[in-house]
Amino acid sequence: MKKRPISTRAVVVTGALTAVVTVGGTVNAGAQPMYFSPEHRIHTLAEVPQCLAGTVDVRVTSGYTPDEIHADFTTHLYSPAWVGLADYECYVTMYADWHNHDTGARGTAEHRVASWRFQGPNVTNPYLDIDTGAGPVTVTFRTNTPHTPSPTFEVPAR
Repeated sequence: MKKRPISTRAVVVTGALTAVVTVGGTVNAGAQPMYFSPEHRIHTLAEVPQCLAGTVDVRVTSGYTPDEIHADFTTHLYSPAWVGLADYECYVTMYADWHNHDTGARGTAEHRVASWRFQGPNVTNPYLDIDTGAGPVTVTFRTNTPHTPSPTFEVPAR
């Protein structure tokens, strides 16, 4: 077996990696970049009466596949009872009403967001992936309690 010098092996490996990166780059050449929205704040009452009210920050990105969008929520729900020993969850249910402009499909996704006493009031909640189908989508967020405003996001096709 004849050994090749390290420099020859390095050239072969570099060439192979370049070919893989080039092929991978051409596969996604027509893909649109990810969409990242600015954060919007919703002022809302909480579902649990002891929690009073607070805010939910909503941010939307295009999903990791062309047929979904991704929503992140940060809650700021407050309870005056947290000063004492009360330990209960403050929550509100979020609704995402969406419309796909290419297919005409519509839907509503539901997601509960919460804050707990020992986590502090500013809690990043689990995200929500919404399967909307490929194409540009309009999504409006609302809660099931009195709130203002209901932010709307225009997510372009990917």
